[in-house]
Parts: sequence; structure tokens; C-alpha cells
Amino acid sequence: SEPFADVVLNISSSDVTEGAVNVSALTFTAADWRVPQTVTVTGGQDDFVDDDTVQYLVQVSPQVSPRNEQDTVYASLPSQDVQLACEDDADAAGVVVSGPANVTEGGASGDILVVLASSPEAGTLVEVDLHAVDESEVMVEPRRFVFDATNWSVIQVATIDAQNDAFDDGDVGTRVVASASGDSKYDVVVSEVAVTAVDDDDESHFIVGPISQNTSEAGATGAFTVVLGSEPFAVVGRDGGRGQRVGTDVH
Repeated sequence: SEPFADVVLNISSSDVTEGAVNVSALTFTAADWRVPQTVTVTGGQDDFVDDDTVQYLVQVSPQVSPRNEQDTVYASLPSQDVQLACEDDADAAGVVVSGPANVTEGGASGDILVVLASSPEAGTLVEVDLHAVDESEVMVEPRRFVFDATNWSVIQVATIDAQNDAFDDGDVGTRVVASASGDSKYDVVVSEVAVTAVDDDDESHFIVGPISQNTSEAGATGAFTVVLGSEPFAVVGRDGGRGQRVGTDVH
């Protein structure tokens, strides 16, 4: 009904992190009391992992004022609540891992970058453990990072190196795996990145050295050396008396 004086209605949200109103008050006068005024409520955006739908209220309450022009009839009315829900936009639990396509034996180190896809709840720690599937080919250090609600989006860096072996094993593909724990929503999260350990050209061959001297009918002997060019996977040799192989190496 038409007010006797200006009527001010206060507008407030019970949880501004979930929903914020665009005005703090509406004023109605005798000239416009029939004209509806719109209050816009905007859902709060957070980065928390899957925090579900949250209920909150927007309260509309008459402003109590000592001013004489305040309509005392409207001022005495009780507040009214509008119930709303802010639906989560499915910030999924995830670990984002990236790294180099390859690292070379005896070459420069590479960087493994680790970060969370969403924020854990305040007060919760998420531990991310790193390991190489084949540690005979690559090694990663450090092996653990700890994230919380304050640093979840800060990229952490681990170093990856190819194991510099003497085997002629060629280029070997493997994976670096990141597994999370410490938060029930992260406990089943596993991510990985593929990387190739590039062989540094250890070649399977043997080297025969020069003869020390010629032999003679008088009994003079000569000698020479034999050495392998790379580490064998198994025993390699020959029986000097019968010329038979006594060990095997497929390389």
C-alpha cells in the first residue's frame, strides 16, 4: 500500500562468499511504491574442490530510522528472507603434471612442473608424491610436494635426470607418476607424464689393441689387449682353446 513517507528496505546476504547482492537498500516513495525494483544476486566464484551446493539467504528488512519522515507502519514489519542455493561449478580434484619429452644420459636436467587443478579446503594438506616408473632410466628429485589452500596454484618444480649408464640400451620410454593423498577428494587422483631417456651412444663393440711383438720359433711371445666398448647385459667371452662362446649378450 502507499506509504505515508519514504520506506527504505535493507538488502543483505547471509553469506557473501556464496551470493552477493547488487544493492544494499531499496527506497520506495509515495510516487513509485507500485513500481517493482530488482535485486540482482550473483553467485560467488571459488576455486575449492567440489564444495557442493551451499544454501544461503538474502534478507529484506525495513530500515528503522529516527527520522520523522520514516513510515512507522512499514518500519515495524518483520524481515522477509529469500532462500537461495549456490551450485558448485565442479572444480575437480586434479594434479597437473608436465615435463620434457626427453632427457639425455649425461645431458642437462629437465623440469617436472606440478600444480593442483583446484584448491583443497582451508586447513587441509594435499601431498603429491612423484616417482619414475623405471628408475634405472630416469630419476626425479624432490619426490614430494605439499599443497594447501594458499599455494595450490603455485607451480612446484622437480628435476628429472637420465641415468647415465654404460649400456647400449638405446632410447627408453618411461613415465613420471604423480599421486596425491591427504584429502579424501584427492586420495584417488593420479597423473603422469611420458618421458624418453635418450641413450648417449654407448655402442656395443670390442676394441683389440696392438700386438706387443711378433712371436718366434724360439719361443718369443706377443700379447694384445681386448676391451668392450660398452657394458654388457650378460657375460661375453670366448674360450681361447676351442674358439667356443662361453657367454651370451644379445647386443
